[in-house]
Amino acid sequence: MKIVFVCTGNACRSAAAEVVMKKMLGDAGVPDVDVTSCGTKTHNDLKRDEVMCRIAAGHGYVMGGMAVEATEEILNSADLIIVMTERHRQEVTRLLKYDHWNRIVRFNDYCFGEATDLPDPHYQTEYVYRACFAKIKLGCQEIINKLK
Repeated sequence: MKIVFVCTGNACRSAAAEVVMKKMLGDAGVPDVDVTSCGTKTHNDLKRDEVMCRIAAGHGYVMGGMAVEATEEILNSADLIIVMTERHRQEVTRLLKYDHWNRIVRFNDYCFGEATDLPDPHYQTEYVYRACFAKIKLGCQEIINKLK
């Protein structure tokens, strides 16, 4: 199974979800799940968000590197595409084969049954970043529960 997390820049939410999910899958002993992330409006030289990297590190997760742009190849190879907002769903459908649209779910819908977006903490206070990271951790645990 391949899971792809998608946000705008792949600098914050989707990148954090990727590293959290990978570590949690390993810790839970869940095999054969490939996890990656990408962004719908990523610039070629965009580094991961420093604040989110620091918060992730404080929780034992290594997050860094460069943002990855969403491509047809990445999206069409996924079994599950987890977008952070409804806008991301719309942008992903432009790159995804029509018969793959049923693979797209919104993070809060899929994890918590909430018909809401996961807000972007970028340029917000550290409190907002921490709240976003906490929601990502809880959501990733819910995803693992669904996979078991």
